[in-house]
Amino acid sequence: MSLILGLDAGGTYTDSVIFDSKTQKIISEGKSLTTNFDLSIGIKKSMDISLNKIPIKNQKQIKLIVVSSTLATNSVINSTGCRVGLILVGFDQSILKNQKLLNVCKNGEIFLTPGGHNADGIEIEKLKLYEIDKFLKRNLDKIESIAITSQFSTRNPDHENRIKEYIRKKVQLPITCSHDLTFNLNGPKRAITCVLNASLTNIIDGLLIDIEKIIFENNLKSKLMIVKGDGSLINPITARLKPIDTTMSGPAASSVGAVWLTNKKNAIVVDIGGTTTDISLIKSGFPSISKKGAEIGKWETMVESLSIKTTGLGGDSEVSLPQNNLSNNLNIGPKRIIPLSLGAKNEPLILEFLQKQSAYPISSKTDGVFVWKKHLNDNPNWLSKIEMVAYKNLNNKKPIPISDAAPNQSLLGAYKRLINYNLVEISGFTPTDAAHVLKIFNGFCTEAAELGALIFSKQKNASGNFIAQTKEEFSEVVIKSLINESAFSICDFALSNETINFKENRLNENFLLQEILFGEKRKLAQIDLKINLPIISIGASAPYYYPKIASKLKTKNIIPENFSVAGAVGAAVGSIKQTVKILITQSENDKFRVHFSSKPKIYNNLSDAVDKAKIISKELAYKRCYSNGANKIFTKINIIKNEIILSKNKNIFLEYIIIATAQGKLFDN
Repeated sequence: MSLILGLDAGGTYTDSVIFDSKTQKIISEGKSLTTNFDLSIGIKKSMDISLNKIPIKNQKQIKLIVVSSTLATNSVINSTGCRVGLILVGFDQSILKNQKLLNVCKNGEIFLTPGGHNADGIEIEKLKLYEIDKFLKRNLDKIESIAITSQFSTRNPDHENRIKEYIRKKVQLPITCSHDLTFNLNGPKRAITCVLNASLTNIIDGLLIDIEKIIFENNLKSKLMIVKGDGSLINPITARLKPIDTTMSGPAASSVGAVWLTNKKNAIVVDIGGTTTDISLIKSGFPSISKKGAEIGKWETMVESLSIKTTGLGGDSEVSLPQNNLSNNLNIGPKRIIPLSLGAKNEPLILEFLQKQSAYPISSKTDGVFVWKKHLNDNPNWLSKIEMVAYKNLNNKKPIPISDAAPNQSLLGAYKRLINYNLVEISGFTPTDAAHVLKIFNGFCTEAAELGALIFSKQKNASGNFIAQTKEEFSEVVIKSLINESAFSICDFALSNETINFKENRLNENFLLQEILFGEKRKLAQIDLKINLPIISIGASAPYYYPKIASKLKTKNIIPENFSVAGAVGAAVGSIKQTVKILITQSENDKFRVHFSSKPKIYNNLSDAVDKAKIISKELAYKRCYSNGANKIFTKINIIKNEIILSKNKNIFLEYIIIATAQGKLFDN
């Protein structure tokens, strides 16, 4: 018996399954609430549920524990990662006009220093390492991790490597180099990817420490693996170095699990969780790989992953009223908060506050919202003066109404930033609460959900009208908004995987949304959309929403057995895969450069360069696959030839990309 314990730590629930790799059967499963303040508690509870369903002697047969998690993804979406200092090498001031780059570094520091290379990997300016001392002196008390991006470092990583070694001799902070994360060009996008990786180092390290402790305490002699964003598995060492590879881990595991559970060759997989809705594509029996890199919330990255669209749309997404809204439209997400029903279940004080606020004839936007410190021992001396005042107003982990904590706009803004810093927890109304009001779901405190809906319905829009007449009416609007937004996200995903790029060709997004999803009948013309593939819906709340969503999109909805733990299933049945890419370019003297993780190697002819690139890429892919625990490793080589064809026998060389992929099994079954 070779047993595998699959774990999926989502934003709301932590799921587990025990999988027999010989019989290919699920023999046990467990589910517990995710404890976001300390993930290890929820992980241990879920593990214990699964373990207690099998004999103790069989527990000793668990050879492998595989973890998928939305922790990294949710951290990126909610901007709750650690503070990063970004060193940009060889870029001029114009790069700071890139708004996305400025936004991703909003809680850190951007430092420009001379250096860098050109597209051929040739140094364009000498590196001045003494400049780095200025960066360290100015920022050591403000940052928790460092990201380094040098101009054309994917063609020559020398300057990134030298800065990394220089800093390592001086400080003990985690350091990320952009060339270690991606093969591709595009300096700003590469820098964004680098910052996001650096922001996750402490978060993923903490998760792995917790899981390793649980394995030890349960006396399990099991190897630990983590699911990557492409659905394959890596060991903890690799995950600690490249935590961004674990973004999309949860959705990727769900997609792999959906394939295994349904055996469908072509379908759209939709996983609705507490924090996000994740949409992926199955082609010819395999999850589809993204050609451009993972899109995580508002960030387009260079992380290799499955073709997954992740939106901040889940059961625990914040419900809010848009500013200056003349109608009763609602915003759903993207931020995850603690549902009032769950918050009140864990802390009855919230229910007491809700009872008082529900008696008000008119509600403000801050009613029905509660805040508290996440960690009592935090000492964030880097906060601004107004942020520190706001933080000190929260003297313990007990919730207080945000209307009491923030009586003015300055303090309210400070709390929003504290939430983004991951220092403060927030509870408010969510679709989960609406589901309690409408008797769709009743797992938590229904009274708190009903009071929250009543408070929200007493808010007024910009026209001076109440949002809803009853708590039920308001809750129906919330659920309808969730269904419509979910359907629109699926349409967006489907069209973007066709020849149409819906993002770039939205003539009028709101109009299309209304016409397609709200279904108003027209006399002369009707805009309609049909999804041609079945939808495989997974996640605990899938049965509540996706039959209606599939019907709206005129397609079939499939809810497989074990739908609520599909992510854990995907973790358990995953395999190990490593890919290495090497670029070959041509120099001005007609020689050929092989660009790798060191300075470019020069060869006199193309065939020698190709042969060397094949050998290096194949050996490294095999080595990485083996070091991650695989056996029976199969390696294949693919060559992408970028050439201009002049005639049948004559081509102009532009560049070659040598791609080596190694894949292996975990056990000899």
